[in-house]
Amino acid sequence: MNKLVAMREGGAILGNVRAELFRLTQVGIAPAEIELKARQLIKSLGGELSFTKVPGYHWATCININDGIVHGIPTSETPFQSGDVVTVDVGVYFRGFHTDCAFTKVVGESSAEKDRFIQAGMEGLKNAIAAVKPGNRIGDISAAMDETTKKYGYSCTKELTGHGVGRELHEEPMISNVVISPREKTPLIVEGQTLAIEIIYVAGKPQLVMGDDSWTIFTKDGKISSVMEETVQVTADGCSILTTPSLFQIM
Repeated sequence: MNKLVAMREGGAILGNVRAELFRLTQVGIAPAEIELKARQLIKSLGGELSFTKVPGYHWATCININDGIVHGIPTSETPFQSGDVVTVDVGVYFRGFHTDCAFTKVVGESSAEKDRFIQAGMEGLKNAIAAVKPGNRIGDISAAMDETTKKYGYSCTKELTGHGVGRELHEEPMISNVVISPREKTPLIVEGQTLAIEIIYVAGKPQLVMGDDSWTIFTKDGKISSVMEETVQVTADGCSILTTPSLFQIM
């Protein structure tokens, strides 16, 4: 099967899985319940678990709470509490190709500050996706995320990045969330590329620490964090979101 056809079909499977997990992520639900639901949905829709193809990782999702930012192992049976900031990252492997996406939401009662934090990520993701077009550079995507979060007074992380996606879950080019080199020295964006556009940002300082499980990464200062992610295909005049329904439709 053609790569782009397979990834579009896989992205539709993943988008529907994410929409269901988004609805399920509520006060009183535990990470282990979301993990089980993800496994059931992916298999029932004809996909395979993407993340289990990463050496050493055995789960369909990564689930993080508050100061947990990425790679949280979803085995906890402790239910979410009102006000928790929950991130769910999930992938699908379909007919030889990966797609990848994530959402962050506040469960139960939120606050003006937490709402603003989520808004910043959605705006940053929107601006990053708008920068995806042939002739632009990866640095344009990085700048869009970096500038948006700074405008809100938040910080993107330097160590964690978006990435190419396709035959492998993580492919070149790596897509930094911050501007780390001159735009013209970053890779060109070309038609047909498939990219995981991933804004990874924190409310406080961007320093990170590894958890005791050797997977989960936390903010060093204990402030809340978020990941918003879509898989996109570069088209002749811009890009198309493959993970549908998109975050902009379900948030």
